[in-house]
Amino acid sequence: MNAFAAAIPAFLAMAVFDSPAHAADRPPQFVAIAFDNCTELERWQELSDLAGELNKDGERIHFTFFVSGINYLANDKRNLYEAPHQRRGASNINFGGSAEEVEKRIAFINDLRARGHEIASHAVGHFDGRGWSAADWLKEFASYADLVDNAGRNNGLPESVKLAFPASAVIGFRAPYLSTSPGLYAALRERGFRYDTSRTSEASLWPEKQDGLWRFNLADLKLHRSKRHTLSMDYNFFIVQAFGLDNSATRAQHRDEMLETYIDYFKANYAGNRAPIHIGHHFFNYHGGAYNEALKAFARAVCGLPEVRCATYAGLADFMDKLDAASLDAYRKGEFEHRAAPEIDISNAFARSSKP
Repeated sequence: MNAFAAAIPAFLAMAVFDSPAHAADRPPQFVAIAFDNCTELERWQELSDLAGELNKDGERIHFTFFVSGINYLANDKRNLYEAPHQRRGASNINFGGSAEEVEKRIAFINDLRARGHEIASHAVGHFDGRGWSAADWLKEFASYADLVDNAGRNNGLPESVKLAFPASAVIGFRAPYLSTSPGLYAALRERGFRYDTSRTSEASLWPEKQDGLWRFNLADLKLHRSKRHTLSMDYNFFIVQAFGLDNSATRAQHRDEMLETYIDYFKANYAGNRAPIHIGHHFFNYHGGAYNEALKAFARAVCGLPEVRCATYAGLADFMDKLDAASLDAYRKGEFEHRAAPEIDISNAFARSSKP
């Protein structure tokens, strides 16, 4: 063997050793955009239109809707519901309006679900369940199931008016006020839920499975160019930025700051360990609709970018269930070939908006 041939094994060994080792293929950047309560019909229309706009040339986005059970019950049928430790017919948020409004809401829900969006649970009457037992939660979930499975009949609507899915198909949950108790998780398992979104964590944390449920947590975010922090939810922005007071003089500033904060969140995770992005909004127009405009601008900016999946939580749960332990560990450690965050131009993000 000549000297060159003898050197080949050592050279190859050095080359392999010096090459960066990647434990897993780069994961997609999941972006989960979800909504709570889901009462106002104009917001159902607005979000249906937004999804149609973004998906007209392909499947760019799918939302998760955490619908409160009272949205399936007309005002004059409120006594069909009794929450744990509450008088019959009580709710912390408005019931579904007239029977005709409930029927329209059902039509929106069936249409969006048929288009690939997810309908999940936000309990029924928006009560604080931090002190509830498992039996209390099971009572609430039983009420929810009845309202889903008998939406038309409960409201005196024609037999043809019904939700196009059974309550057993609802697999995701977010607790009102993010208030949980130990009994909640026992009840969620018993009712066949697959995930919960009622907790919070660092923005770069990959989901964990606890008690048989995936925990998809809202993120602690640092406001753009600020030392202040808030959760990745519109109501929390409203409290931190505006102390819960609608002020037309600050709407544009706070709208822009939300969008910039969401872009910061996206870029850090995209270029980092690719932990899923979690954003939670409400149907209510906090701050004169400023946050709704920021969210729509964010969705238009990032959904459809390379390696981005703006997916439902059910879709994220499916992805997580297929991961082996080694791949998930590698993702948490960022042990894959990274990619720089894309350039995102938001200078004209609100050109479509008529709001200040």
